Amino acid sequence: MKIKRMSLLLITTMFVLTYIVSFSTYAQQSTDANAALSTPSTLYIVDHLGVNEVDAESAGKLIAGEFRKIGIPMSGPVYEEPKTGYVYRLSFQSLGEKILVHISREMPGMPAIEKQIWIDSIEDLIKAAPRLVDAVVHNKEITDTTKMETVTQHEAAELNKLPGESLWTMGIFGTFIPGTDIAAKPGYEFGWSYETPKYAVGSEFRASFSDEYNFGSWSIGGRYFFNTKNISPYIGGGLSISAGSYDDYYNDSWYYDNGYYYDDYDESGENSGLGAYFVGGVSMLRLTKSRLKFEIRVDRPLLSFA
Repeated sequence: MKIKRMSLLLITTMFVLTYIVSFSTYAQQSTDANAALSTPSTLYIVDHLGVNEVDAESAGKLIAGEFRKIGIPMSGPVYEEPKTGYVYRLSFQSLGEKILVHISREMPGMPAIEKQIWIDSIEDLIKAAPRLVDAVVHNKEITDTTKMETVTQHEAAELNKLPGESLWTMGIFGTFIPGTDIAAKPGYEFGWSYETPKYAVGSEFRASFSDEYNFGSWSIGGRYFFNTKNISPYIGGGLSISAGSYDDYYNDSWYYDNGYYYDDYDESGENSGLGAYFVGGVSMLRLTKSRLKFEIRVDRPLLSFA
């Protein structure tokens, strides 16, 4: 009973402490935000490397206007650091054709806050300015200020990808089933793959039919190429869903019936399920838009026909 009471007391204490800490943190953040909103400030342009003075001043006026929109008394922009009052420092730094816009808030007795964003041109700051101000005043991540209408050209830039290409595959194969008389039975393959210089992933449909059996599978897997030349050996494997049926008829001894001797034995079955496969082969014409492959594939269906 004492143990239960102590456990209950411990849980209650932890809950209360967690609530107090969370409330204190929230209250401190709210106090900081309120102080920032009510404090007369100056926007100080520290430097504008790679951006001409006219564009830098126009950008500064745009950002100062965004501060005023949310109720912060803001003067400037200025090019000399103020001796009194609170200061927001603004700088521009070019890198090639892109511009890094950096802003920091420095207030006595409060932790410094710094935010920055990349833009493709100074005109992109029309979208970025409200986000920068929101981020530095409320101490948000710049990515958390993104809206559909404020995505910059830099953020919307297409990502560079490793080279690769989509390929449709068609082929024929011969089927061998160990332990049976089924050998070199024709089959057909159709599929799709995406291939890079070193790897390939894809999906295939395979089917083989004869008087003794029917077999079909859908598989998905990958291949690894050992080099990036025109001819490359490879290995691979994956998973498959297989379905098959067979019908064997035996006549290996005799018995008398209506003037004839027979010994008939008929066996059949069908099933479907998951399986795995492994491949190894050689891919040729890799430097062209087409491919030619020779491979050995081993399918291992995880099913039986018993």
